[in-house]
Amino acid sequence: MREFKVYNLKKEEKVIYYIKNKFPNLQSSIIYKIFRNKDIKINNKRISDYNTLIKNNDIICIYLSDEILFGLPKQLYIPYEDENILIVYKPQGVISNYEKESNTFEPSFEEYIKKIKGNNIFICHRLDTNTAGLIIFAKNEITYNAILNAFKTGYINKEYVAYVYDSNFSKDYYHYENYILKDEKTGFSKIYNKFVNGSQKIITDIYVQKKYIKKNYAILKVQIHTGKTHQIRALLSSINHPIIGDSKYGKNEINKKFRKYRQLLFATKYSFNFKENDYLYYLNNICVTLDESYFNAKI
Repeated sequence: MREFKVYNLKKEEKVIYYIKNKFPNLQSSIIYKIFRNKDIKINNKRISDYNTLIKNNDIICIYLSDEILFGLPKQLYIPYEDENILIVYKPQGVISNYEKESNTFEPSFEEYIKKIKGNNIFICHRLDTNTAGLIIFAKNEITYNAILNAFKTGYINKEYVAYVYDSNFSKDYYHYENYILKDEKTGFSKIYNKFVNGSQKIITDIYVQKKYIKKNYAILKVQIHTGKTHQIRALLSSINHPIIGDSKYGKNEINKKFRKYRQLLFATKYSFNFKENDYLYYLNNICVTLDESYFNAKI
């Protein structure tokens, strides 16, 4: 059950539209069921009419679990776990964690994992809210610090799958060395071919896996040797191959054409390259891969 106050409405709005916008992971069939069963209250009164108008400061209460409301997985998919690390699948539409204090009531994936696995577990990196895929958690502080350092020093190899617009690739492999600069006000990252003040170097390898000429899209394998905010999304947009469904770096007309409104980008593989004297050296023999069914997008 979740209770929340309505705010930031410019005028009265039908409650069903407000619910759909606030809970984008909530299926329409579930929304209508809420009203049929009167599992929703407005200002402490149960309602069944989804056209009921709401206004700022109204209190809405919905009697559904967080798993259903926010699209949290009913059952965790864990392709790898040992005494030090946990690698688990995060679905689209779920925030990884909160970098700073937030007044949002939306649960993070980190909070969800802690409820299941206990508080002595630490998320080691982030995926964008609408990027699905594998996330690494550490089960103790020593491992947490070691994994953070491994990301910085390149001991962890990261691989993604991206569905992009325009199948016009002349080669099967591309290597990019660019610079990226994030605008802290807008959260938008821009790609440059040369260094500009405040920018950071990024290295990206792209492998063209499949090309679909008729529908004009391609599936790419992307390896990043640096992990900067929106690195893949911004780079692919800059070379005129935006990720399908990407509302920030893509194009609305492309997303509408494919009927995809969340970026089709998936973190699919992690392999390790620790030094021989490192206590996580044993991970070098392990390659953790996401099952293809989790990133086989239907287009």
